[in-house]
This record gives sequence, structure tokens and C-alpha cells, in this order.
Amino acid sequence: MYMFTLVGSVFWGLYSGTLIDKYPRKNIFLFFSLVGGIVLCLASASGLFYSTGVPTFMVVAVFVCTAYVNGIYYPALYAFAQEVSEAGKYTKVNSLLEIQSQAMTIASGGVGAILLQGIDVDSIHIGSMVIPMAVHIKAWSLSRIFLVDGLTYFVAIWLISMVKYTPHTEKYKPEDGTIWERFKTGNSFLRSNPLILIFGISSLSIFVFLLIDFNTLVPVYVINHLHRSVTIYALTDVYYACGALLAGVWITRVFRSTNTVKAILLLVATTAVMLALCTFSTSVLVYFAFSFILGITNAGTRILRITYIFHHVPNNLTGRVNSVLNMLGTLCRIGLALIFSIKFFSEGDNVVWALLICVIFLFVNLFMLWLNASQLEGKYPDHRLKTT
Repeated sequence: MYMFTLVGSVFWGLYSGTLIDKYPRKNIFLFFSLVGGIVLCLASASGLFYSTGVPTFMVVAVFVCTAYVNGIYYPALYAFAQEVSEAGKYTKVNSLLEIQSQAMTIASGGVGAILLQGIDVDSIHIGSMVIPMAVHIKAWSLSRIFLVDGLTYFVAIWLISMVKYTPHTEKYKPEDGTIWERFKTGNSFLRSNPLILIFGISSLSIFVFLLIDFNTLVPVYVINHLHRSVTIYALTDVYYACGALLAGVWITRVFRSTNTVKAILLLVATTAVMLALCTFSTSVLVYFAFSFILGITNAGTRILRITYIFHHVPNNLTGRVNSVLNMLGTLCRIGLALIFSIKFFSEGDNVVWALLICVIFLFVNLFMLWLNASQLEGKYPDHRLKTT
């Protein structure tokens, strides 16, 4: 199912880019929030008609719908942020978006785990300290969780509808024409600006690895290499999210006087080195340190990358340009996922070879970006340094 959704997202990503540049971004948020809310509420209602609860096909429908809604939501969000923000505020806006996103990830992950499993404790242990605190929450049914989740989409519709928004015509100029004609316009921009294409692909490498790692490699690594329980796997998201949240607050301050391309080179190199260390280590502390640092490097790279693109890609082309870059990133994910689906990598300790392939993937992208760094700095000045 993951591979099916991944392949479908290639075509959906390209199409969604044309929608983002054709229609007001606020309308896109409203429409796809409605779609997500309806699907989740239908999944919740389906649990009333089956003795076993929500049927599998509805769970799959929720998974696919959420993946595709997110596939247009985030590109539209960044296009909207670019459209309504002053150029001098791009870095601050992207940092705030990252902080909000990661804070909600931590909160929703914690609440979701509690609702799925329930909690029944009379005290909380922090090291040798014991805090008397009775917490008793019964586990919720999946149907009930889907209902509450679906209702949050309708709350989002209400909040979005109150946003006063008029498209900025000096930035946002919707184009007519067929889908193919609109797509070619975005593609021709990248063909005439190949350095932006190279930057866009290379700077996406950490994110590509992250999705493959979390969805494919982490469970096997924890069980077969670290020889630990699924509890360690569950904590991965916590350490990652904490690192990502820190990056939202900290990354622009650390790289205040460092060129964006050089900063991203350092972040990709750090990720590759830490990943290589994980392949030779069986320490849980090293693994948690890597998860935390991965949160910093991925979120930090995203903030710097998007800000750089904001300055050098016209807003009326942002949706299509990002859709092409995301499509190329998805193709890389498909290629890696196909390689790692070979049974060899799930046997014994062979998952470390998969990690080493990812290290090579990161270093290849690092090398591509390094080769073109001076040209990028010369042709596309880093306006972030003038505004932070």
C-alpha cells in the first residue's frame, strides 16, 4: 500500500502544482480540508456497521486520503506564505511554520498514543523522583478517534474561512490554458534555471532519506540491529520532533551570517556522518542522538531551502516548480524503496547495508551541491543574509 500511494503521489504531485498556481490558495485549503473531513467521518461511521470496528478498506482510504491531502496542503501552504509575506520576513515566517508544525506533531503523536492505548497510572517516575499523579484514560475505539480527527478538519475550515485574503496580483498571476500547458511553464522555468533545479534536488536529499528511513528501515534497524523492542522505535518520533522543534527556533540564528548553500552543505554532511556512525554502533544512545540531530538537520534544511526558493522563484510558478522538485524526490524514494524491498535487507543485520546505501545517496547529493555552490552563490545571491 505504501508503494502504491508513493507511485500515485508522483502524478498527483505534478497535477496539484498546477492547481496551486491556478486557483486562490485559500480556496484550495478549504476544499481539501472538506475532503479530508468527509473521508474521516465516513470512516468513523463505517465502524457502526461492522462488529469488528472500522473495516480495513476504510483505514486504507484514510491513509491514502491523508497522504494526498498533505501532498497538496504543504506546497499550497508555502506558496500562500510566499504570496502574503514581505521578502524580508520569509525566514521568520518559515521558521514559525516549522515550529508550529513540529509542536503539533509532538502534541498529536502523544495524544494519539494515549487515545489508542489508554493510560492507567497513579504516579509519574522521572529518574529517582516519584510524582504522585493519578491519570486514568480508557483507550478509544478507532471509530471515535477518526470522528474527532474528522471534526478537526471542519474546525480548520471555519478558521481558514475567517482569514481575510485577497490574492496579491503583483506576485500571484493565475494562468489559463490546459493542465499540460501550465505544467510546461513551470518545467521551462527549471530548464532555463538549471542551478535552481540542482539546488532543489540536492537540498531535498535529507527529506528523501528521512521518509525512507522512518517508513522502511527504522523498524528493521531497531529489532535486528539494536535488538530492542518496539518501544525504542516509538521514541524515534519523539526525539526527531524535539530536534525539529529546536531547529525552528535555532537554525536561522546559528546560520545568521552563513550562506544558505554552505549551511545546507554542512547539514547534509552532518546527517551523512551521523548515519554512518549508526551503521557501526549498537548503542541506543547513539541512535537517539542521531534521531534528534536528524530532526535538526531536516527541519533546518527545509527552512533554509524554502526561504532560498522564495527569493528566486516567482510566486505564480512556485506550485509547479515545487511539484517538479517533489516529483523528482519521490522518484528517488521509489527507487530506494524498491531496492530496500529486497528480502536481503530485512534478514539478520543486513539493514546496515541499506543504511550505507543511504549514506552514499546523501554524499552524492552533497557532492552535486558542492560542485555548483560557487555558481549558485554568484548567480542567485542569498537575500536571507540581508534580512536576518
